[in-house]
Amino acid sequence: MSGSCDVTRDAARIPTAAMRIRPLRRADVPIMRDGFASGVAAQTTRWTFPRSLPSMLGWFDDIERAKGHDVFAILVEGRVVGITSLRPPRYSGRELTIAIFDPGMRGRGVGTFAVTTLCEYGFSVLRLARIELGVYPSHHAAIACYAKCGFKYEALLRRFLYQDGAWRDGMWMSLLRSEAKGRSAIGRDKK
Repeated sequence: MSGSCDVTRDAARIPTAAMRIRPLRRADVPIMRDGFASGVAAQTTRWTFPRSLPSMLGWFDDIERAKGHDVFAILVEGRVVGITSLRPPRYSGRELTIAIFDPGMRGRGVGTFAVTTLCEYGFSVLRLARIELGVYPSHHAAIACYAKCGFKYEALLRRFLYQDGAWRDGMWMSLLRSEAKGRSAIGRDKK
């Protein structure tokens, strides 16, 4: 599931100028592996952790060879704090994923920035008609972030994933290109 998005809470919002996304590099993989191994994003993703560095490097090599899976590092002031991607669809369009590894970056606008920027890339560069994502229904902060970015609820996928010895439901959301028109880089409607 996707799910490390945020909504601004009491933490100070990070200036948009300090944030960016760029294609994931091989040198980012150890940071990504350590970020997932920390457990911060473990309950919001359908990946199984921890994973070894050779396993993660193999994943990166597979992604580099694959078509239709764009993976980006999320940076704040030049430091990798998470990853986001547009992967082959589960249903149609492309599936957005996001994980923010640094708990200090949650609730500060980083997820909203990354989701909106990645959607702009998907709609303008890749010319997608639809971007979809899955999120756990219990992850209220991520759901609020996705809604802020324009995503709409589509379905509850009951007993969607078996994780840590229990079945978990999934919630499916999507954003259509026609709904995204007129939205700025930080997810607010243009005036």
